[in-house]
Amino acid sequence: MDFTQTELEVIQKHVDNRWREKDHGVHLADIEVDGKERPAAVWEHKHYTFIILKIGVLTYKNLFYFLRKDRFDAGIDEFNDLDECVDSLMKCQADFSLSKSTKNLKPKEDK
Repeated sequence: MDFTQTELEVIQKHVDNRWREKDHGVHLADIEVDGKERPAAVWEHKHYTFIILKIGVLTYKNLFYFLRKDRFDAGIDEFNDLDECVDSLMKCQADFSLSKSTKNLKPKEDK
């Protein structure tokens, strides 16, 4: 139940569209989740590690780590659409990153 070449190309396409300035290779790994070893597609950017798990035929789960210690996911247990899985992971990470970079900003009041 490994990732197919087509699935890897789908993931790499999303990664390349998000970060055009640098090559982010998607690597294969096996990750233990809930006592089971699962195939995973993994890539990194700055302080983040992104993971797409293949948990069944056409069934995926996403998660990312911030500073390799804090784990987050998109809040959906399973995806049946790989494009949606990768998109939701990137949106979740972008929202998290934005919230971290803007948490000390105060809104400016118009006078």
